[in-house]
Amino acid sequence: MIAVQTERLPWHQPVWDQLVGCHRRGRVPHAIAVAGIAGLGKSRLATRFAQTLLCVSPRSDGDGCSRCRRCDLQAAGSHPDHYAVYPESDPSGPIKIDQIRRLIEFLMQSSQYGGYRVALLDPADNMTLAAASSLLKTLEEPPAAAVLMLVVRQFSRLPATLRSRCRLVQLQPPPATFAREWLTERCPDAIGLLALAGGAPLRAMAYAQAGVEKRYAALIADLLAIVEGRRAPVLAAQDWIGVGLREWIELLQLALAELARAVFAECETAHIAGRADLQTLNQRIDHSCLHDYMEEVVAIRRVLDQPLNEQLVIEDLFIRWRIAARGARLANDRVSGHATKGAVRRTPGDPVGFHQR
Repeated sequence: MIAVQTERLPWHQPVWDQLVGCHRRGRVPHAIAVAGIAGLGKSRLATRFAQTLLCVSPRSDGDGCSRCRRCDLQAAGSHPDHYAVYPESDPSGPIKIDQIRRLIEFLMQSSQYGGYRVALLDPADNMTLAAASSLLKTLEEPPAAAVLMLVVRQFSRLPATLRSRCRLVQLQPPPATFAREWLTERCPDAIGLLALAGGAPLRAMAYAQAGVEKRYAALIADLLAIVEGRRAPVLAAQDWIGVGLREWIELLQLALAELARAVFAECETAHIAGRADLQTLNQRIDHSCLHDYMEEVVAIRRVLDQPLNEQLVIEDLFIRWRIAARGARLANDRVSGHATKGAVRRTPGDPVGFHQR
């Protein structure tokens, strides 16, 4: 059972108190960046504070009253003084300059209710460079009574010129004991996935509902079989076609992060399916090449909004995994055969290793 959107998340309280304090003192920043890893409820916090800013008479705890006309409009998504910008297609896709131009037009208008105008940009760290540059002038000379809420996973991904003009609100994962207690009442199946989710309760719940644990175990088994020579990368790739390239890349990054952590300390995933294979894999691979391979995967993730060929990407990354795990150099002349037919040879500075569709 997923927590309803209106539930107040207890790990928000410290930063919520800060935001409410600013509001009561009449010192609300014109730009607020709500940052944190996925699964902490950043969007929920930003929307909650937007309701407070737009409400006629907020409650003593700082929340909107949920009874006035403005709160009703906000709940229905039709408040004329609230504007939200999201990626136009893929939730992880880019936010483009035309969207930012429309956002700026909204911020420059007069308030329909004589109060704040509040805009939400989510995820702000997905803005294109042109979009971020377009937004800069508005942040340099912000219109009166306008508040921009930027939801970001990595604050460092915003250009420095934007970061310097935002008040940073950093969300942290709750203590593991607290998170397990919170999940016990809502989604017990997610408790074992907390470590995999980086300690973020909402992400662990999403993993539980999506069946990530079984797919994670299957991927670990494939990575081990490839390293031990029991399975060809091309055949392993065929089983993952149709899962979705973005989802597969994220799963691969989870596995690699777990392997990297295992070098320094015992990981907290002993009860997750696939843990035995993970421990064996940790003993089989050349960790000196793990970082370089992780960079290869990150480079592909950065261009997932382009029309890449799913099968070729997975085949090539499995082949590169075999090379990296065995301690070989990730050189393009080593990546050959059927799996890389149609692959583009990478050169320094070229993050795309595959033909587009």
